Amino acid sequence: MSNSSLSSSPARSSISTTAVAGSANAVVGGSSLSVEDYHFPADLISIQDRKDEALLVLKADLMAALNKEVKSLDEDSWMFEGPRSRINLISRPG
Repeated sequence: MSNSSLSSSPARSSISTTAVAGSANAVVGGSSLSVEDYHFPADLISIQDRKDEALLVLKADLMAALNKEVKSLDEDSWMFEGPRSRINLISRPG
């Protein structure tokens, strides 16, 4: 390897590890963060409420559609109650 590749490697960069570690300690130990430092939306609870309401509406719509389909199948069940084909009982010529 040449000297230029050694000097450009991350291990031999001009930034010292103490400077990096020192800046990390300044962030962690230098200031205490509180909940007020974060900007949460004021209607955070209402977002969850709206999601729950939407899910309830979707569930109600789905149940109504399924009940309608079941009722339709129940009304049409008479068409399938007649005698069934017994073609499978006929023995094949052997």
